[in-house]
Amino acid sequence: MAVHFTGPLHVDGVPVGGIMPIQGKSIFVKPSTGSNINSGLSADQAVKTLAQALTLATANQNDTVYLYGESNTAANTTDYQSATLTWNKDLVHLVGVCAPTAVSQRARIAQLSTATGVSPLVDVTANGCIFQNISIFHGVADATSLICLRVTGQRNVFDHCHIAGVGNATMSAAGSCSLKIDAGAENVFRNCVIGLDTIARDADATEILLDTAATRNLFEDCHISSYISAAGFASVTIADGTGIDRWLRFKNCLFSTDSTNQAVTQTQVFSIPAIVQGKIILENSYYLTDGASGSGVWDNTGRGIIFNNSVAAAGAAAGGEMTKL
Repeated sequence: MAVHFTGPLHVDGVPVGGIMPIQGKSIFVKPSTGSNINSGLSADQAVKTLAQALTLATANQNDTVYLYGESNTAANTTDYQSATLTWNKDLVHLVGVCAPTAVSQRARIAQLSTATGVSPLVDVTANGCIFQNISIFHGVADATSLICLRVTGQRNVFDHCHIAGVGNATMSAAGSCSLKIDAGAENVFRNCVIGLDTIARDADATEILLDTAATRNLFEDCHISSYISAAGFASVTIADGTGIDRWLRFKNCLFSTDSTNQAVTQTQVFSIPAIVQGKIILENSYYLTDGASGSGVWDNTGRGIIFNNSVAAAGAAAGGEMTKL
C-alpha cells in the first residue's frame, strides 16, 4: 500500500520530487520492531536503526530511507542515539512515515537518556539530501550535549521537520542550540518548527546558530519557537564577524517567545556582531514576545544588515512585530 505525504517524497514507486525511485533503492527502518540482521529492503524486512540503514545506502544514487513511526509513544517511534548520527552520504534522503504534524512527528530521532557528550545529535555533512517529516529531539540532563542538528553540507532540504534542541534545562549553556549551520551553504528549511516552548532557555542558548561563513541559506514558512527565562535570549545568533556570507533569508516566518506568566520581553530576535560581510533578509516575517508591552526589536545593536519589508502593526514600535492588544 502506498504511503503519501504533502511534500515531494512518496513510497512504492511514485516519483520522489522529480527523482525517479528506480535509480535508487528504498531502505526501511522500524525502531521498535525492526532488526539489523534484516535486509532493510522491504517494510517486512526493516532494520532497526538509521545507522544501519546508512551502511546499506549508496551515495549519489538517490536512495531513500523511510523511518516508520509505530505508535504514538516515544519508545516505539524513536531511533535513540548514544553517539552522533553522521549523515555523510550525498543524495541519500530520509523520510518519516507518520502523520505530517507540525511538531513532534512520530518518526523521531533522540538522544539516549544515559548518553552524554552527544553534540551534535545529528550531523549532516552530506550534500543534496532531502529530510522530510522527521522530528529530532535533543533533551537530556547533560551540559555537554549542546547541538541538536548541525549542517555543514550544501544544498540539503529540510521539509516539514521539527528540530527541537535544548530539551532539558541543563542543556541551556553557552553554544547550545536547536540548529547550527556551520559553513553550510544553500540549504533550505521549509515548513519547519525550530526550537521548543516547553523548556526555558536562558541567554546562553539560541535556536539557530550561524558560523563559518554560512552562505545563502533559506528559511521559508518556518516557526522559530522558544520558551525563555531571560530577556537576553536571541532566537538567531551569528557567532562572529564571518558567521554568515552573502545572505540569510527568512520568508513567511514567525519568531515567537513565551515565558512564565508572560513576564519576559525578549530584547532582540537576532544577536549580531560586527559583520564583515552578509545580510539578513526578512520577507513577510514577524515576531511576538511577552511582557507588559510585548515590544522588543529585531536587532538592538543597529548593525544595519537586516532588510525587512514588514509594516509595523498599529501601536508597535518596531516593524514586523505582532502587537499585543
